[in-house]
Amino acid sequence: MDKICQNYKNSLYLGLSKIGKCLSSEKRIEILDLLVQGAKTVESISNETGMSIANTSRHLQILKDGNLVINEKKGNYVVYEIANTQIIDLVYLLIGVGEQQLADIQRIHNEFNDSCMKIRPITLEQAYEMAKNKETLIIDLRPEDEFNSSHIENAINIPMKNLEENLKKLPKNKEIIVYCRGRNCAYANLASKFLNDNGFHAYSLNQSYYDWKKYDNFWVWF
Repeated sequence: MDKICQNYKNSLYLGLSKIGKCLSSEKRIEILDLLVQGAKTVESISNETGMSIANTSRHLQILKDGNLVINEKKGNYVVYEIANTQIIDLVYLLIGVGEQQLADIQRIHNEFNDSCMKIRPITLEQAYEMAKNKETLIIDLRPEDEFNSSHIENAINIPMKNLEENLKKLPKNKEIIVYCRGRNCAYANLASKFLNDNGFHAYSLNQSYYDWKKYDNFWVWF
């Protein structure tokens, strides 16, 4: 009887270890963090992560073997996306646990924030209140495909790489909130600094659309 129970547990833990294998690589975590923003081709993921197509495909296959991602052939491209919403929750839970439990993560965040002069970081709560004012401009810095997948209500899309060329179109008499993919993305701070250096009044929101939606849904219950 004990042997049957032990074999049962061993089989379950062996299966669960596939998830552990998926999360044991910093590049696979980065891929998951990208895919929670929306579906992407292998080529797009390769470009975003700086890996070769071959290495990207290898990591994606491991994620697929762990049932964390699914794929679909669309024309000449293979498109990958997160398998279900639980995986999205898992990715953000991992990020949150890392920030809370690992001193190195906090140190990296703090050192980066200190290196960015002229930024005005704001909390999710502060941004949510500011957004109630229709005069506040919210800029989503992510690529267009991610913005089209989901974004904060009334936000406009100016990808980080296009920010400088769009400066003249932005109002200097409005408060601006910039956000990107969340706490592991540097663009919100860099964009805030760049805008403030050019005479704008910009705030850096280092939270993702997922965080915003979760906060928004919380207040729906009250």
